[in-house]
Amino acid sequence: MTTPPVEQCACCGAAITSPGRIDLTVPLPDGAIASEETNPNAAFLRLETGQTFVRCSLPVALTGGTTLMYMTWLELGESDFERAVTAWRDSTWDGLVLHGTLGNDLKPWTAELRGAEVMASVRAIDEVPTVVNSDHPVLHRMLTETWDRDVVLSWFPDALPVAIRARVARHWSLERGEGMIAGLNDGTWRFGGQGRSVFVDVLTDDRRRSPAEFLHDLLDGAPDVPPEQTLITPTADDITHAFWLDTVVDGVPQRDFYAHVVREGTALSLGAFYRDPDDHKWALHVLRSVTHHG
Repeated sequence: MTTPPVEQCACCGAAITSPGRIDLTVPLPDGAIASEETNPNAAFLRLETGQTFVRCSLPVALTGGTTLMYMTWLELGESDFERAVTAWRDSTWDGLVLHGTLGNDLKPWTAELRGAEVMASVRAIDEVPTVVNSDHPVLHRMLTETWDRDVVLSWFPDALPVAIRARVARHWSLERGEGMIAGLNDGTWRFGGQGRSVFVDVLTDDRRRSPAEFLHDLLDGAPDVPPEQTLITPTADDITHAFWLDTVVDGVPQRDFYAHVVREGTALSLGAFYRDPDDHKWALHVLRSVTHHG
């Protein structure tokens, strides 16, 4: 028996998880106001405006063998809505074909997708209709092309079931770990998960000092730590420097991991904070994932 190859991280060799499907549920059609009658878990929806919708899925193929499955809404005319409801209740649901318009704009595309004419079909008795075709130019591409997983999923700040490469500036990126939420505040990126957090800043050196000179100033005022708690890795293009120390926050032991990756004219500065000492390997993994894009 042969074992299929496992995708590995280029920076440390760790196995990369790649779930086959990520579901993203849109609670209500755009413009709908939540009420007792607008149950986002329902398969069918009738608004006070008289508009009628059926829940549908819209698959988008991503790199890495992943499908992003939007659970969105399909607006139907009254007769098609009643036909769908009837089919749901009897044995004619499987194979049902519906023509309607998309009820939501979907990020990151949101190119006036709402109202786009689509065709959806039911593929199994226990599934909602799946959007299979559209003449809308952007929606047609969504259905037929494979999209960069990192670029698409970076639009969603909520925790994801997969690690992705996150751009934190035009020329810098690093890994946003599985299960970590993302946020940007006053130029500082934060990625946070259970017992772990990462803060990232991108710095500019208008004086364009050498990496060693720039790093020297960045470390001004940094605490003294033993050599075994320091990492220094120079290359032809940059210098990576990290140090770590144990602290106590609100009575709870914590490890603080600080690092800089410095190039001429720019640097990425990160702080990783975690409670489990074994997560030191994770902090090093995050640091090694830092990439400068020329």
